[in-house]
Amino acid sequence: MCMKSRFSASTATDLHEQGQQRRQTLKTLLALGLAPATAGLLSACNKAPDSSAAAQEFWVSAQGRDSSQFGLGWVQTAAGSAGQSAHTAVSGFRGHGAVQHPLRPDSVLMVSRQPGTECVEVNLLSGDITARFACQPGRHLHGHACFSADGRQLFTTESDFVSGRGKIVVRDASTYQWLGEFDSHGIGPHELKLMPDGKTLVVANGGLRTHPDSGREILNLDTMRSSLSYLRASDGVLLDEQTLTEPKASIRHLDIAADGTVAVATQVQRAAMADNHIVAPGAVHTPGKTLQPLPAPVPLLSQFNDYMGSVAVHNGERIAGFSSPRGNLVAFWHLDRYELLGYHAFHDVCGLTVSHDQRCFVLSNSAGQLRRIDAKTLQEQPGLRLQIPAMHWDNHMISLTLNTIS
Repeated sequence: MCMKSRFSASTATDLHEQGQQRRQTLKTLLALGLAPATAGLLSACNKAPDSSAAAQEFWVSAQGRDSSQFGLGWVQTAAGSAGQSAHTAVSGFRGHGAVQHPLRPDSVLMVSRQPGTECVEVNLLSGDITARFACQPGRHLHGHACFSADGRQLFTTESDFVSGRGKIVVRDASTYQWLGEFDSHGIGPHELKLMPDGKTLVVANGGLRTHPDSGREILNLDTMRSSLSYLRASDGVLLDEQTLTEPKASIRHLDIAADGTVAVATQVQRAAMADNHIVAPGAVHTPGKTLQPLPAPVPLLSQFNDYMGSVAVHNGERIAGFSSPRGNLVAFWHLDRYELLGYHAFHDVCGLTVSHDQRCFVLSNSAGQLRRIDAKTLQEQPGLRLQIPAMHWDNHMISLTLNTIS
């Protein structure tokens, strides 16, 4: 990996003063308690998010419907409290994935949606955008990032406009200075995560080539090749590669169990298929085996509409949850038995995470709704539904807990 920058380094900018002008922050206290979704009300206030309670859980996601709203949104729930507060830091671009900063745990990095070029760091306790950086010229992001095991390096999935090749770009996690890059060993790298060994990156190479000049139009449907690639994080050496039997299934998202089992969510490019056979949109890769598609009855597979938007693994229950916004469904499979365990209908659902206490899966949709599915029974808890009318959750949600001091 070349560690010498070919351009001037992209560094994080202190946006304290600039943020006062650009950041439009919705800081709303919701007196929801255990009220049903229909009871959700907004009451605007100008104070910073409440940090007086300890052990507060945050559900965090990109959100917004247009450029005036796009930003990072989060719901803050104090342990043992019946109240929730919702907050938004407007970024000026549509975000996609988010990841907690390991060295600054109060902060979350949001990555712009493909083919965007910017990332912002947001402090969840103050609501401030504290840093912003952009890709180097000739590159665009694919919406996801992860940190090294020691928290000192940031990895982002990017594409080279000219060659179309996927890149993993390495930055200093403190300053966001460009340090180097290596091939993703594919085209259109999307989500990536660090494996439990702390030394290996697993990358979902979607196989789809795009260019900012043509927006999100796919330029290589006839020749697309998707793969799940395992790379040595220190230098990008390809350690293993897995592919699906269906060449038009684009591997986009993934999550990892503690033992290294990887669940992947795909998006089938049906317009490029030779026939109309039904394709399972989820799969599991167990170390030492090949990628295993997850079976389900054909009517259910058809209802997913060839599209899974997010995947989340519950380690204790050995369950992988998959969301399908086009199918208005979340479905759950056992990681080891590849058995369909259940599903839940929820309009335009995409955000999916596991609560920090591991008791439930948390689901979100573009209407600002949140639902909780018990991780053991896979039954929804209707009394815990939330609705935040001013929030329009985007594709992915993460859960984290911060110990705050009054």
